[in-house]
Amino acid sequence: MKPSTLLLPLLTTLVPTPVNAQWEQIQEALGLGGGSKTPREPVVPVPNVVLPIDKGNFRELLGGNDLEWLVLFTTGTENCPGCILYENTFNEAVALLHDNNKIHFGKVDCDTDAVVCSLFSAWGSRVFHVSHSTPPSASLPGLADHLTHLHPVPFHRPGTESQPIPTDSEGKPIKDARPPPPPPDAKWIAEVVNEEKWREFEEWTGWTHPLDGVFQVPIYQFWWVVSIFAKVPPMAMMVGIGLLSRFVT
Repeated sequence: MKPSTLLLPLLTTLVPTPVNAQWEQIQEALGLGGGSKTPREPVVPVPNVVLPIDKGNFRELLGGNDLEWLVLFTTGTENCPGCILYENTFNEAVALLHDNNKIHFGKVDCDTDAVVCSLFSAWGSRVFHVSHSTPPSASLPGLADHLTHLHPVPFHRPGTESQPIPTDSEGKPIKDARPPPPPPDAKWIAEVVNEEKWREFEEWTGWTHPLDGVFQVPIYQFWWVVSIFAKVPPMAMMVGIGLLSRFVT
């Protein structure tokens, strides 16, 4: 495949077009998601149920309706041994919010949908609150008739970060050592949702917004290309570079 072919998706327009539709068909043909030859079964969000979110439905679920969401981005124990603690805390928060019928829950597995996690800059474990408003922003023409709001939700209550500084065997502070973060708090996450405290945290705005940003499409396509190279075995990559160098030199 020529380098120009790989870079073609990054040169497409910034709003959905027939070119972007063809790009999705290419992804589907390669078995990498994006498009779909057959219509997917529509996902109906249900309160108190954590729905799996992936590259095939994240725009529809998070940006294609006016529902309120709490979404967990998490990584498996093989790549993030400590993430299971945060995932369990999220599940506890879901149980505490069983009487709140306005909030919907989603989960993104970064091991299988690394492109989506990269798009949201959510590696390891992270939680976002998603809400919508109308009318759309006048500065983003051509988008859907609503504006999506993303607010990061910390796993612990602000102000509880102060922990004893790690010390060595002699009781002296270890140079450049950071105190461990406080444990995640499910009651705090439930409080953020019920009392709408997510409004107090800085909203994700600007051109890199994964759902309403001007560069949402090329950024997604960039991470898709990166994911392709990440799947290539190192030995095959070395052989390919060696063969390419013969044509260049």
